Amino acid sequence: MKSSKLKLRLSVLLPIGVSLLTGCGSTPAPVETTTAAPVQQSAPVSKAPTPEALAEPLTLEPAEVTYQAVTTADEAVAQDADEQLQRELLQQAKAALSTDPKRTLAICFELQQSLYSQIRAQNQLPLLQSALADKQHALVARLADQTAFTDVPEADRQAWALALSEYFQQQDDNVSATRTLLALDAWLGNSADSTAQDLLWQQLVKLSDAELRELGEQNHPRAQAWLELLQLTQGFAGDQQAITQALTDWQQRHPMLPAADKLPKDVKLLSQTPAYNPERIAVLLPLSGPLKTLGDAVQYGMAAAAAKQQRTLVFIDSTKPAAELQAEVTAAQVQFVIGPLLREDIDKIQQLPDWQWPTLFLNGKGDLPVKPEQYFFALAWEDEASQMVQVFRQRQYQHPVLIYAVNPIGQRMAQHFQSRWQQSGGQPVETYSYSSQEQLQALINKFLEAEASEERAKEINRLIGQSIKAELHSRQDIDAIYLIADPVQTRFFKPFIDVTVSPTAKRLPIFTSSRSHSLKVDKTDQRDLAGLTMTEMPWLLPQAAIAPPLRQEFDSLFAEQDEQLQRLFAMGHDALMLVGHLKQQQQFPAMAYHGLTGSLRLADGHSIQRQLTLAQYRQGKLLLVDKKAP
Repeated sequence: MKSSKLKLRLSVLLPIGVSLLTGCGSTPAPVETTTAAPVQQSAPVSKAPTPEALAEPLTLEPAEVTYQAVTTADEAVAQDADEQLQRELLQQAKAALSTDPKRTLAICFELQQSLYSQIRAQNQLPLLQSALADKQHALVARLADQTAFTDVPEADRQAWALALSEYFQQQDDNVSATRTLLALDAWLGNSADSTAQDLLWQQLVKLSDAELRELGEQNHPRAQAWLELLQLTQGFAGDQQAITQALTDWQQRHPMLPAADKLPKDVKLLSQTPAYNPERIAVLLPLSGPLKTLGDAVQYGMAAAAAKQQRTLVFIDSTKPAAELQAEVTAAQVQFVIGPLLREDIDKIQQLPDWQWPTLFLNGKGDLPVKPEQYFFALAWEDEASQMVQVFRQRQYQHPVLIYAVNPIGQRMAQHFQSRWQQSGGQPVETYSYSSQEQLQALINKFLEAEASEERAKEINRLIGQSIKAELHSRQDIDAIYLIADPVQTRFFKPFIDVTVSPTAKRLPIFTSSRSHSLKVDKTDQRDLAGLTMTEMPWLLPQAAIAPPLRQEFDSLFAEQDEQLQRLFAMGHDALMLVGHLKQQQQFPAMAYHGLTGSLRLADGHSIQRQLTLAQYRQGKLLLVDKKAP
């Protein structure tokens, strides 16, 4: 009697004492001791993976399975027993998921090759769940890419979609998470419980304009209706009368969607949350003294934003004493305050006992207590360091190297990156610092171990008594570099890395922050920076195509303005635009305003946190890159 290859391979996974039944009431058949023929794969043949081996990324390739024709009653009985065995293994795998996900993964990985379509289908969810539990990112990505939602058994579809969408959210892949939840909603229809629709709505409000464009037009009418709902609720947020009418019109256009009283609770809360809608706003900026240029740049940005709104701005010089500032704000009869910009000016206002206006300060939180209607908007370098940790996790880097310049900003960014990396589960990052260009060159040789390679070559020449040409070799365990440097240091670092890394080694990706970006880089320097990836605000990336008319007008008026002043212009523009969103963002932290400085969210009820754009030097230009791209 012949048995399938799968039965023989799975037998090694059974716990001791479990017999392999070949028929009801029959004597157990002797287990064959010959080695099963290896499965044909496009990759080199290897043994069946063990739970220990599955700690490494898996490669799924279609396996060839030999199907035996059933010619006798005994063979039919054997196949029935084989199928029953696999069902028992599948139940064992499901039972072990919470206590031993590696065992579940090992069993489910094998059951992919089952001869029985029903078992292969029922195996999909536990395979995904165990791959997620064991952090097998490559396997999860392969399953997500190769498995259509409708291929998953109906009983498992909701769990499949929720598990997959949660994974995509953790990877900061909002588009894939949204597509997954929209597919689930299209299948469930109005029979969906409120949890699924609440999750869908929470995911929708995270989407940036670029992500909405990537999501594209939706073929399914329910999906398109949800996107329309997102647009109208954000467009009319804070205007209760307008949003009530808009919701009524939306419901009439899309009767297949839940009635207004059945929509996710956040939709109703958003429509009922009043927004700041001040007619007059006081703006406190340094309009005299050595920092007047900075204040002017912010002022120009606010003036550009004010052209889109029905609001009056009253500009006040923040260099005045606190009591005088308070008196001028009172006299201006404003309902909101933006500024000051400088830390010392913010501190003197926060120390006033009776500051009565809701205020958006243009700097980070200090050490003083924060009042309920005080908000803080800073172009914080720490935001870029946090985002780079997310990027490295998405790309599954395990051993990055951190290199930073010894100055206050570099040290702050380095400490923040190191802290966030360890909070995300990583080991302490190998870190190097430098204070001069000469030190930077020396540490490149040191951390790449190029000097050690050269010394080994010299020692070999000495031992054999003749000169041989030896190729230098650099380290192979580093998978990424995060460089915190100014533009001059960056333009020295990148080419030197390129010539120091062994030509036989894999290209070492280098990432940096907007501190490395200079708009005055000529084409030769850009070619030297080929492959360098950085975080930058959309306003300074022409390819981002954000607010094109404003960009053209700005370039015509301020053609030679440097990066610092352009950043402050963008900050002033976004600060004024944020005023009408703060109440909603306080209620819904996932909600973002997508501005010139990045995607802006209210992280802790008070502090604006930025998500910047990823860009890479390619083809002599700084071009946008997909955050998921390798």
